[in-house]
Amino acid sequence: MKLVVGLGNPGIEYERTRHNIGFMVVEEVARRQGVVFKKMFWFPAKQAKCRFGEHEVRLIEPTTYMNRSGKAVWGAMKKWRVPAVETVVVYDDVDLELGSLRVRGKGSGGSHNGMKSILEWLQTKVFPRVRVGIGPKPAEADMIEFVLGGFTEEEYLKLEKVVERAADAVESIFSIGTERTMNQFNQLQID
Repeated sequence: MKLVVGLGNPGIEYERTRHNIGFMVVEEVARRQGVVFKKMFWFPAKQAKCRFGEHEVRLIEPTTYMNRSGKAVWGAMKKWRVPAVETVVVYDDVDLELGSLRVRGKGSGGSHNGMKSILEWLQTKVFPRVRVGIGPKPAEADMIEFVLGGFTEEEYLKLEKVVERAADAVESIFSIGTERTMNQFNQLQID
């Protein structure tokens, strides 16, 4: 069993915001697999079941707010006995330009509150993650308003390709591993 966790905020008002790109990516994976999300009762999340080759995979969207994502991730890992190294987390990164992806096998949470929560709950930095660029943030913009804001018209033209490419990276981690996925995806820029 493996997990793919997309980070975002619940509620219709956050659906198409920059901070919810993690949700958009796992929803794209679910669409490709022909599965739908259902509310969980054991921990605060929605989940969908699918397979990547011989791997049974649970796609997870925490229903907590971003800064409490760790509780849902920890609950899913405990329920299905999934180790951290078999858990892929997909989230937005304001320090990366929209169109950039960064795949890593371990690391810190940086300034991302959802990742900080996950690291606190899991007590490990060793799990694959796909960081999806949503920046750059204009110098004069407030950080919270920027990440909780919607994409511009110009950004929307690029958004579908970005989400598709990030979903490709998630699937690649399961087929060829994190290291090879890093080599394949980290240098690409979607224009």
